[in-house]
Amino acid sequence: MRRLLALNNQGQLRVRTSDRSEPFARCPTALLLIDTSGSMAGTKIEQAQSGALSFAHSATLKSYATALAIFGDRAAMVSDPTTDAAHFDIAVSRLKVGMVGRNTNLTDGLVLAGKMVDLTAIVILTDGYTNDKEAALLYASILKSHGVVIICIGTDDADIEFLRQISTRSDLTMHVQPQQLGAALAGASRLLPTG
Repeated sequence: MRRLLALNNQGQLRVRTSDRSEPFARCPTALLLIDTSGSMAGTKIEQAQSGALSFAHSATLKSYATALAIFGDRAAMVSDPTTDAAHFDIAVSRLKVGMVGRNTNLTDGLVLAGKMVDLTAIVILTDGYTNDKEAALLYASILKSHGVVIICIGTDDADIEFLRQISTRSDLTMHVQPQQLGAALAGASRLLPTG
């Protein structure tokens, strides 16, 4: 069976017709930006994985594509925006602590997010302090000035006051126990902008 809807590389929804003449429709994109530094080992990365899967499912129901990126010493894209659950599941299953280094460089994650087309929201999950707060705040302010909503979830040693400054609004910042990370990440889909 041929799919009628598909996403292009920019996260835009394509409506296919027999003559393939239909233009791309805009599809909002949410980026999950997950800390994979050394301190995320064990329960925290497992919770992040289960929460990411639930988030993506809920986001798809809200007509969002979900992308996945990680940060440690540097940032890397794990999955381009997609509404394909199987593709996203595979990407999430490959998450490992230390994949991009053992430290917490949120700035590189925000720089990477700024390169995405049609980004609507970012959900940041971290358990530590970022290396360069001033640069992270600068890149977060640039993203917010472009209308990107930033939601932050912190646990353990995360600097909650700093995360409140990174978030679009202070009520979009959560500080939870490690065993609650999955539920908090899944629940962040309710905070995505609509319409």
